[in-house]
Amino acid sequence: MIALVVLLYFALTAGIGLYMVRQKSSVAEFFVAKKGLTAGLIIPLLFAELIAGAGTVGNAATAFKIGISSVWVNWGMSIGCIFVFYLAGKIYLAFSKKYAAMSVPQVYLHRFDGKTRSVMMIILVAVYLILFAQQPVAAAGILGPLLGMDKTLLAWIVGAIFIFLAITGGMKGLAWMNVLHSFVMYLGLGTVCVVAVSAAGGLGHMQAVLPAKMFAFTQPDMLTVIGWVFGTALSFFAASTVVVVLFGAKSTTSARNGILWASILVIIFALFPALIGMAGKVLMPTASANSILYVVANKLGPAYAAMASMGILAAILSTAPALLLISITMLTQDMVRVFKPDISDKEEMNWARIFTIVLGLVATYFGMQSTSILAQMAGAFQIRAVAGVVLLVAIFWPRVDSRAAFWSMLLGGIVAAGWHFAGNPYCTSLYPSLAVGLPILIILTLMAKKPIADGHEKYVAALKELEEEELNKKNQPTIAH
Repeated sequence: MIALVVLLYFALTAGIGLYMVRQKSSVAEFFVAKKGLTAGLIIPLLFAELIAGAGTVGNAATAFKIGISSVWVNWGMSIGCIFVFYLAGKIYLAFSKKYAAMSVPQVYLHRFDGKTRSVMMIILVAVYLILFAQQPVAAAGILGPLLGMDKTLLAWIVGAIFIFLAITGGMKGLAWMNVLHSFVMYLGLGTVCVVAVSAAGGLGHMQAVLPAKMFAFTQPDMLTVIGWVFGTALSFFAASTVVVVLFGAKSTTSARNGILWASILVIIFALFPALIGMAGKVLMPTASANSILYVVANKLGPAYAAMASMGILAAILSTAPALLLISITMLTQDMVRVFKPDISDKEEMNWARIFTIVLGLVATYFGMQSTSILAQMAGAFQIRAVAGVVLLVAIFWPRVDSRAAFWSMLLGGIVAAGWHFAGNPYCTSLYPSLAVGLPILIILTLMAKKPIADGHEKYVAALKELEEEELNKKNQPTIAH
């Protein structure tokens, strides 16, 4: 019965992709759903992408160890999304309007230069493909016991499905798919959370038997929590996940409402796996942290095990194709178009399909071969925090030029990655990264020859056009019918 439900779920998701591929669309509509995302589509698209597997299994595992404070990683994402809209939304929207930007590196190109764009592209493509590589293996780990199939074979099948969904759906298609995934995630893990807490005797009993620190939001220590929140939030200023929403939103109002509501849903949802993990600490204190979500669901009964599995599977399905599509968008927009500036839409779509298939299969292979290494490498996304800080400072400090941005991002990012791979001694990688990147940014900016960088002048001009267009829309008379 469970196997049938899983197969029907895959079929329904694939059906949405097949429907979308039949719709005629331009390159811009395929990559970022240019002006096609309403708030109703932005909410599930962004919510489901933010949660992913780390927001379910990983959140529960961390909560089993340290308690409710595990929610801060997901909450940091919500805070980051809101900060991006209110502090950096205009620069993304302005360059999208003026220069038809469809990727984060393209914005860095126009504000800084080609070298900074290349660094940004390499960072983001590497991070997103690394994250994608983990998804087929994670999905196979869930589906293997349910379907009674070999996990390696399943990983290849799931990887191929992710590739198919990315190629057929495009960004708007993925948004429609995530409407389904978001519902399944909320229903499945929300139900399991309520039943698990009840089985553990309720919140009152859990507070009585668990250490008080597990209900504190400052674990494992305040410095680490601040690093989680601000590191994640700052990294979102250079994250394609939320920027794609700005590029594809039907209007500024749609983007704002979609981002705000998606952030609220993430804040609420993050509590579900966290409470499941804490309930597991009461019910089975000696269980493995990494599998606590499955263990608790299985203890509650087969129906709840199926609901939890479907919820986690929905989280993975909602994320993997989007990670692949975002990577391919940058490769075609920021590499192929650099070497072939006059490429047609048809040629660009062909390149996108080739990249999707080849890189999707390669990433799936390496995900199966080196899952533990990839899981460690995924943490190196903290290097985005330095890139985010550079953009944020450049918005409010016109003097920041391409030289300051390039060296700050490059050296700060290298320190962040090195610190992470060294095991984050003493603190998270955010602090040493900023300790190197910020002084370089400030010193080189003060040494800049021009008080206002060329890139800032381009931004001001683009922003003026955007504001004039929005003002004209407001002043247009309503035509009576």
